[in-house]
Amino acid sequence: MNDTIERLADGTLVFLPERLNRDPAVLRGLTNDEMWVALGTGAAIGLLLGVPLGIVTSSIAVAPTSMIASMALVLFAGGTLLRRAKQARPETWLYRKLESILASRWRLGRGSLILHSGAWTIRRSRRLRPALSRWQP
Repeated sequence: MNDTIERLADGTLVFLPERLNRDPAVLRGLTNDEMWVALGTGAAIGLLLGVPLGIVTSSIAVAPTSMIASMALVLFAGGTLLRRAKQARPETWLYRKLESILASRWRLGRGSLILHSGAWTIRRSRRLRPALSRWQP
């Protein structure tokens, strides 16, 4: 087997893997960070639904059971929906989309984004004159 790495004359590699620094998909197309957010969201929803249901049924076991069930539901349903939304888009699309929603709706983090949408124009302030050539008297 040949273990030599092909290099150019300046020392750079001929082949560099494109997805070398991307976060790997851990479960149902979600990255590790996205999976933890989905699990936390599912746990919060399950707790909000399970505590009142536990009080009504007089059973303390309803709250953790509803938390686990909602975590599984959010993880699998959210993973499917997010995988479809991220399909054929750049890897940072989700984070930029969330950032733009926060900036446009709740005015958070507006300093780092351009929020103007419209046609691009040059907007020159003066009219340019043609340059004089040497053959004119």
